[in-house]
Amino acid sequence: MKRKTFFIVSFFLGCTLFLTFLCFCREKQESGTPRESTSAAARKISEEEAARFAKTLEENLQNGNSAFFIRAIDWSSLTDRVLAGIPDEMQGNRFDRRYLIHLFSEKGGIAQSVAEKVKEGGTYRFLRVRRIDEQTVAATFRLVDTQGGLDYHDLYLQRQGERLIQIHEFYLYHFDETFSETLRRTLVPDLYVDGKDDYGMMMSQRILLLFKENQLLIQEFSKAVEEKNAETALYLFSRLPIELQDQKTFQFWYLKAAQAHSDPNIYAFAIAELREKYLKESWIDFLSLDYFFNHREFQQALECVDRIDERVGGDPYLENFRCWAFLNLRQFEKAEEHFQKGLKLEPELIRDKSFQSLKYRLENLPKGPFQKTAPDAAPQTAPTPEPPVKPAPANPFDLAK
Repeated sequence: MKRKTFFIVSFFLGCTLFLTFLCFCREKQESGTPRESTSAAARKISEEEAARFAKTLEENLQNGNSAFFIRAIDWSSLTDRVLAGIPDEMQGNRFDRRYLIHLFSEKGGIAQSVAEKVKEGGTYRFLRVRRIDEQTVAATFRLVDTQGGLDYHDLYLQRQGERLIQIHEFYLYHFDETFSETLRRTLVPDLYVDGKDDYGMMMSQRILLLFKENQLLIQEFSKAVEEKNAETALYLFSRLPIELQDQKTFQFWYLKAAQAHSDPNIYAFAIAELREKYLKESWIDFLSLDYFFNHREFQQALECVDRIDERVGGDPYLENFRCWAFLNLRQFEKAEEHFQKGLKLEPELIRDKSFQSLKYRLENLPKGPFQKTAPDAAPQTAPTPEPPVKPAPANPFDLAK
């Protein structure tokens, strides 16, 4: 009897569960669209939420806590974008995804690099947010290190689950590309130096072939740049095929070698050459800014600042560069105007070392209006420099020299 009762109870329990399952399926079928919409709405991040997240990140870095930044990065998603375009059958054990995730996130990766600059006295300032698409909001940050180095980052924020907000990509203005593109680009030469060619799948067949054919040359070029053997590095760069010379990684190596050369005309030509080819790209303005100030080409420096300002959507910190340029051009009223404009838009800038130096300079200008000391004098401007002449690359291996 007990056995029979057990089977009856089991039968009815099974029927009940089955009917419940059918009702659930029917309900899901009839209301599938609203459920999907609700799920999509739950994943959507608002601009207000993104701004709160960005401010929290900024505060954590100011307080010396880099862990928040490191944990906020979706390293898995970032690695997937680096690997995008490589067929699955090509990845295998040689292209271990888990190893790359570890490689990119090791010791905190880009987040720890930013945190160290802030710890040394730099700043990582949240500026604004803007919507990229339905699921993504970009938070723009300004990075200034203790040496005055300037960069801007867009942190692409998405919601993971109900509450978690994560950074699934960066846009680096200094390189004018996403962080995943930077990782991919910088890994290509290293992998070829090591005799690996997996990353070639991301490139055209022509470039892939050139990398294979020039492995030893690339290896020697890399070594010369790192050792600051400028003459050798520049010669090896001139030996690369034009298609490889146009790769951004090698252009950065080329500039680094030119800057290390004892002849300043070498660097002058390198800057002029790349500006002519890539004037519309923001990375060349970032690289040119210091050069123009150091060589007292202040009008061109101001034009660089204007383009950077427009590119990043406006930033009061850039008034610092304008002020220094007008001071050197002896247009003191304009210098004061831009100094005050920067502080009005962002009062906290008065704590910045560059703004403090500007404040001292402006307070110690010659007394009285500049025009009274030279009533008929036009505002001074820096002379227009002659276009640099391309130097012939010397062969450091030529024993007959």
